[in-house]
Amino acid sequence: MQTTTHMDARMNQRGINKELINLALEYGEPKGDKTLLGRKQCHEAMQQLRRELKVLERAMSKGGITVVSAGEALITTYRTGSFSAVATRK
Repeated sequence: MQTTTHMDARMNQRGINKELINLALEYGEPKGDKTLLGRKQCHEAMQQLRRELKVLERAMSKGGITVVSAGEALITTYRTGSFSAVATRK
């Protein structure tokens, strides 16, 4: 989204940077022409990010995950680096 000079001036006055704006737009609740990112929404977003971090740590401990798909169908999955093209030729 494009910001106006008014928005830029208010951001500078209030110590709100573009990263905070992006967080508000991503995790906040739309209310008419406003988006509210309150303490409750911040807390919920932090909990979700903690859950995602745990899942990412699990994926990393496996060396990464590869998912094979065709169109909308998920075909198979395996640990990244464990696929052997030689084994598929037998």
